[in-house]
Amino acid sequence: MELSTILTVVSVVLGLIATLAGGLWAKSKGKLNAAKELAREAFELVDVAVSSIEDDKITVEEVEKIKEEAQQVKIAWRVLIGKTE
Repeated sequence: MELSTILTVVSVVLGLIATLAGGLWAKSKGKLNAAKELAREAFELVDVAVSSIEDDKITVEEVEKIKEEAQQVKIAWRVLIGKTE
C-alpha cells in the first residue's frame, strides 16, 4: 500500500470518529440542559410549597400555584427522559 492511500484511510477514519464524538457531545449537552431545567423547576416547586406553609395556612390560590409548579416539574422530567406526548 502506498503512503497516500494509508493517509487517506486514516483521515477518513478520524473524520468518522470526530463526527460520532460531535453527535454524542450534542446529545450529552442536551441532556445536561434538561437536567438543569428539571432542577430549576423542582426548586421552584419547593420554594412555592415552603412559602405557602409559612403562615400555617394554605389558600386555594396557593394550592393552585403548587399544582402549576408540580406540572412544570412533570414536564421537565418528561423532557429529560425523552418522553413527550
